[in-house]
Amino acid sequence: MIDEDLRTARRRARRWDELDERRRAVAYRIQEVRQALDLIGVWDQETVAAEEARLRAFGRVLASVEQELAEVGPARELYEELLLREDRRLVESADPQGAELLEIGRLMAELDVELPARERARGTGLAALRRPGDRQAMAEFVRQLQALGMRVEPGALNGAQGLRDARGMVERLEERCRELETLRDRLLDRREELLLG
Repeated sequence: MIDEDLRTARRRARRWDELDERRRAVAYRIQEVRQALDLIGVWDQETVAAEEARLRAFGRVLASVEQELAEVGPARELYEELLLREDRRLVESADPQGAELLEIGRLMAELDVELPARERARGTGLAALRRPGDRQAMAEFVRQLQALGMRVEPGALNGAQGLRDARGMVERLEERCRELETLRDRLLDRREELLLG
């Protein structure tokens, strides 16, 4: 029974994701039309009327999407809850998939710590690079790098060579963040695959 419930919840969660993506796209278009209206001169009534008509049309589409989202309800939360129950059931059983799920859980917990720390360091590094003479900003970047276990001496990223080194470190952090995000996506896909059988 739980397998069928999971499949149904998965379909509903995917539908919710599609609708949410559509809602964001329509909201973006509404924002674009509003900005266009702000730029149009009052004297150009024909263009104003056309843009206002587009705005009303997008508003109707958005209301329709919002209605569908309300009908789908908390599909994502229900799906995650069912996945969690199935995860617990398999982990507590003698099923070999339970051991793999435990390992995925352990890796996800590590990612939940490492990825935000690297993103913080990357953000701090980008901020320091935007203010090349700000030694305090660069010192904060060094502290963030040291918190990640990287060996960087205070003051090592000052000066022209230091800026080049800092830029390289930020690029490596960005690359590592992308790798970790890809790993997280693969782990989530594998977890879902195991749980859906």
